[in-house]
Formats: sequence, structure tokens, C-alpha cells
Amino acid sequence: MAGELDRERVAKYVVARRGSLGLTQERLAEQAGVTVKTIYNLESGGRWPQARTRAAVEAALRWRPGDLARIGEGGEPAGAVPLGEALRELEELDSYFADLRADEGEKRRMALAFLRALYGEPDGR
Repeated sequence: MAGELDRERVAKYVVARRGSLGLTQERLAEQAGVTVKTIYNLESGGRWPQARTRAAVEAALRWRPGDLARIGEGGEPAGAVPLGEALRELEELDSYFADLRADEGEKRRMALAFLRALYGEPDGR
């Protein structure tokens, strides 16, 4: 990071991204494993977070490492998934889950087992 970062620009991008993901400050803080005050400070252009915190917030916002600094230097986030693509993926997932909700057999049990394994919850929630 060379020079001064435009923290106001970063704040606007974070607020916009959080809104586009449908997250509150509290939910973003929870997903990033930081305090709400940390999110508030970032969104108000206040204190610049430490590297570990920046990485956690970037991950929660589904951005790539270094995107906050990139934005502060006048660039664009490299990791943002195009909205149209994200919506198509969500529609596809919704279709799959509609099939699974209707299925009371082996297909549904296998999908649940897969999701539990994927999320590291072999015994369920």
C-alpha cells in the first residue's frame, strides 16, 4: 500500500457491498468474526483495520484478499462476483432445493449427508 488510502471510498464500497448481500452490520461482524464496532469504524471511514481483520471482512464480503486496500487506492475489488451470475446461481440452487424438499427418499438423505459433511457437521446441527 503506497500513499494515503481513501477511507471514505472504502466505506462507501463496504456499505454498498454489505447492502447488496443483505447483511446488517451485526451479521457482517458475526460472519467476519469481528466486533460491530470494527464494522462501524470501517464504514464510517474511521480506523483502518489490521491485516487479519481486513482479510476476515473481505472474506465475509466475498471479496479477494487485498480488495479493501485496492479500493482505497482507487481501484475496484477484484473478487466481486457479478450480480447476474450470482442471481443465476441462486436460482439454480433454489431449483435443486425445491426438488429435495419434494423428495422424501434416498436423494434427500444423500443431499443432507453431503451438506453435513461439506459443513463439517456429521451429526447435524
